[in-house]
Amino acid sequence: MLESFVRALLFTFYFSLSSAVHAEGKPNQLDSFLEGLETFSAAFEQTLLNQHGEELEKSVGVMHIRRPGMFHWAYWEPYVQYLISDGVNLWIYDEDLEQVTIRDISNVIEESPAAILGGDIDIDKHYVVMDIDIAGTDGIDWLDLTPRDVESQYSTIRLGFQAGQLVRMILFDNLGKTTQIKLLDLKRNNALNIELFQFTVPEGVDVIDSRQ
Repeated sequence: MLESFVRALLFTFYFSLSSAVHAEGKPNQLDSFLEGLETFSAAFEQTLLNQHGEELEKSVGVMHIRRPGMFHWAYWEPYVQYLISDGVNLWIYDEDLEQVTIRDISNVIEESPAAILGGDIDIDKHYVVMDIDIAGTDGIDWLDLTPRDVESQYSTIRLGFQAGQLVRMILFDNLGKTTQIKLLDLKRNNALNIELFQFTVPEGVDVIDSRQ
């Protein structure tokens, strides 16, 4: 469970905070979304499906992003977990397990398929970007990012935009599993307190500090 939604989180976070640059060509929905983005908040519903399209797990929560490099990602169901970063440290707090893991965010990114989305990169160098048309999706405009690296853990990253806002994400991994993320109650460039991206370890919980 932890591995799957950490991967989904890291993609979402680094996609949303990237100052991505593109090769010559007309701007796409991704460019437009990132233009002028400072903060972003949304509720989310996340569903993990197996290779047969059967639901393995469903979770809900809320996420906040503040550029550069900060996020607060909270899962409320089926159990409580927080993933919080101040841009340097990543805290993963499992309330039911009474455990906090602290990691260096740069090391986590190096281990993830989201690594190339962490900064000023040329998206077109690493992905084939293509507008696609999917019938029956309520006016959502879709963009597929297909990794050029055949060893990437994701075969396709599909982004859905509506009225210029990112409202859907679908991550297809190379094991046949699919992570679907639906974003709700979107707020762009809303005021977010810096304290939201700090974490104080509660008394009495186990701490695993994996920082170098």
